[in-house]
Amino acid sequence: MKTIYDVPIILRREIEALMVKPFIDAFEKELGHEKTYEIVKKVIFDIAFKEGQEYAALFGRNDLQAIRMQMEPWSSNGALNLAWSGDGKKHLCEDVLECQYVAMYERIGMKDLGAVLSCGRDEPFYKGMNSKIKMTRTRTLMEDGKCCDFVFDLEE
Repeated sequence: MKTIYDVPIILRREIEALMVKPFIDAFEKELGHEKTYEIVKKVIFDIAFKEGQEYAALFGRNDLQAIRMQMEPWSSNGALNLAWSGDGKKHLCEDVLECQYVAMYERIGMKDLGAVLSCGRDEPFYKGMNSKIKMTRTRTLMEDGKCCDFVFDLEE
């Protein structure tokens, strides 16, 4: 293993979640739920945005095909079952049909935080990758939707 990028993403998320949960609980006791989650969401946003920039640099591209490339490590070891559609140049749809991240967060008793710690990264990640990528999603498996329905449009 040479870098953090060599560690499967799902394993990284589990380690991160187990590490951060005691801090979130402690801050929540001091600051309350709303303020704590506001801070957590801001930190996750900043981390994800920077990570999107790093992946664009790593791939040497930041178009919609980079999204497909980026999903390979997120899907490794059967972590995600994906269905793709769209032209892949200006418009790309990705449905996540099965998500082992949900199962992992349930197993460690943190499904409520999964939406913040994992799903909450998505939009800022893609904005970091390319500010012209518009991501929309109306539901997630983490929040009991039948799938995660990503739509990516590359704006002019």
